[in-house]
Amino acid sequence: MEFSGIVPYLFFDQVEPALDWYAETFGFEEIGRWQNDDGKVQNAEMRVGNTEIWLDGSGRRQDADPRPQWLGVWVDDVDAMYERICSAGLECDAPVDREFGVRMLNVADDFGYLWGFIKRI
Repeated sequence: MEFSGIVPYLFFDQVEPALDWYAETFGFEEIGRWQNDDGKVQNAEMRVGNTEIWLDGSGRRQDADPRPQWLGVWVDDVDAMYERICSAGLECDAPVDREFGVRMLNVADDFGYLWGFIKRI
Protein backbone atom coordinates (compact mmCIF):
# COMPACT_ATOMS: atom_id res chain seq x y z
CA MET A 1 0.00 0.00 0.00
CA GLU A 2 1.23 3.48 -0.82
CA PHE A 3 0.78 6.02 1.97
CA SER A 4 0.14 9.71 1.44
CA GLY A 5 -0.68 12.79 3.48
CA ILE A 6 0.26 13.36 7.09
CA VAL A 7 0.18 11.14 10.17
CA PRO A 8 -1.76 12.73 13.04
CA TYR A 9 -0.38 11.75 16.45
CA LEU A 10 -3.10 11.92 19.11
CA PHE A 11 -2.66 11.71 22.88
CA PHE A 12 -5.08 9.98 25.25
CA ASP A 13 -5.26 9.04 28.90
CA GLN A 14 -6.62 5.67 27.71
CA VAL A 15 -6.14 4.53 24.12
CA GLU A 16 -8.47 1.49 24.13
CA PRO A 17 -11.80 3.38 24.14
CA ALA A 18 -10.57 5.61 21.30
CA LEU A 19 -9.54 2.60 19.18
CA ASP A 20 -12.96 1.03 19.61
CA TRP A 21 -14.84 4.28 19.02
CA TYR A 22 -12.92 5.24 15.86
CA ALA A 23 -13.36 1.74 14.42
CA GLU A 24 -17.08 1.53 15.18
CA THR A 25 -18.05 5.14 14.39
CA PHE A 26 -15.70 6.19 11.57
CA GLY A 27 -14.74 2.77 10.19
CA PHE A 28 -11.00 3.24 10.80
CA GLU A 29 -9.01 -0.01 10.68
CA GLU A 30 -6.82 -0.95 13.62
CA ILE A 31 -3.28 -1.92 12.60
CA GLY A 32 -1.86 -2.73 16.00
CA ARG A 33 -1.52 -1.87 19.65
CA TRP A 34 1.50 -2.10 21.91
CA GLN A 35 1.38 -2.46 25.68
CA ASN A 36 3.83 -1.21 28.28
CA ASP A 37 5.14 -3.38 31.13
CA ASP A 38 1.97 -2.67 33.15
CA GLY A 39 -0.28 -4.03 30.38
CA LYS A 40 -1.62 -0.58 29.45
CA VAL A 41 -1.80 0.20 25.72
CA GLN A 42 0.97 2.73 25.25
CA ASN A 43 0.86 3.12 21.46
CA ALA A 44 -1.51 2.11 18.69
CA GLU A 45 -1.98 2.66 14.97
CA MET A 46 -5.04 2.85 12.75
CA ARG A 47 -5.41 3.03 8.98
CA VAL A 48 -7.58 5.68 7.36
CA GLY A 49 -7.59 5.21 3.60
CA ASN A 50 -3.97 5.58 2.48
CA THR A 51 -2.71 7.13 5.70
CA GLU A 52 -2.44 6.29 9.37
CA ILE A 53 -3.20 7.87 12.70
CA TRP A 54 -1.04 7.08 15.69
CA LEU A 55 -2.43 7.05 19.20
CA ASP A 56 -0.36 7.55 22.34
CA GLY A 57 -1.54 6.48 25.79
CA SER A 58 0.84 8.63 27.83
CA GLY A 59 -1.85 11.20 28.64
CA ARG A 60 -3.52 14.19 27.06
CA ARG A 61 -1.33 17.17 26.30
CA GLN A 62 -2.88 20.28 27.74
CA ASP A 63 -2.84 23.40 25.62
CA ALA A 64 -3.71 26.97 26.59
CA ASP A 65 -5.97 27.14 23.52
CA PRO A 66 -9.43 25.85 24.50
CA ARG A 67 -10.47 25.06 20.90
CA PRO A 68 -10.41 21.38 19.91
CA GLN A 69 -7.72 20.20 17.54
CA TRP A 70 -9.10 19.65 14.01
CA LEU A 71 -8.03 16.66 11.92
CA GLY A 72 -8.94 16.49 8.25
CA VAL A 73 -9.51 13.16 6.53
CA TRP A 74 -9.92 12.87 2.76
CA VAL A 75 -12.76 10.47 1.88
CA ASP A 76 -14.33 9.29 -1.38
CA ASP A 77 -17.89 10.02 -0.23
CA VAL A 78 -18.63 12.61 2.46
CA ASP A 79 -22.34 11.79 2.43
CA ALA A 80 -21.67 8.08 3.04
CA MET A 81 -19.48 9.04 6.01
CA TYR A 82 -22.31 11.23 7.32
CA GLU A 83 -24.72 8.28 7.09
CA ARG A 84 -22.23 6.03 8.88
CA ILE A 85 -21.77 8.55 11.70
CA CYS A 86 -25.53 9.06 12.09
CA SER A 87 -26.07 5.29 12.07
CA ALA A 88 -23.61 5.04 14.96
CA GLY A 89 -25.93 7.34 16.95
CA LEU A 90 -23.80 10.47 16.76
CA GLU A 91 -25.39 13.83 16.03
CA CYS A 92 -23.69 16.25 13.67
CA ASP A 93 -24.55 18.80 11.01
CA ALA A 94 -25.05 17.53 7.46
CA PRO A 95 -22.19 17.91 4.96
CA VAL A 96 -21.87 21.24 3.15
CA ASP A 97 -20.13 22.50 0.03
CA ARG A 98 -17.65 25.18 1.06
CA GLU A 99 -16.55 28.20 -0.95
CA PHE A 100 -12.97 26.93 -0.99
CA GLY A 101 -13.86 23.91 -3.13
CA VAL A 102 -14.55 21.05 -0.75
CA ARG A 103 -17.58 19.19 0.51
CA MET A 104 -17.06 18.69 4.22
CA LEU A 105 -18.52 17.29 7.39
CA ASN A 106 -17.26 18.22 10.85
CA VAL A 107 -17.92 16.02 13.86
CA ALA A 108 -16.58 15.98 17.40
CA ASP A 109 -15.50 12.69 18.89
CA ASP A 110 -15.92 11.57 22.49
CA PHE A 111 -12.28 12.45 23.27
CA GLY A 112 -12.11 16.19 22.55
CA TYR A 113 -10.97 16.14 18.92
CA LEU A 114 -12.83 17.66 15.96
CA TRP A 115 -12.75 15.59 12.75
CA GLY A 116 -13.37 16.97 9.27
CA PHE A 117 -14.23 14.52 6.51
CA ILE A 118 -13.58 16.21 3.18
CA LYS A 119 -13.65 15.70 -0.59
CA ARG A 120 -12.72 18.12 -3.36
CA ILE A 121 -15.72 19.29 -5.38
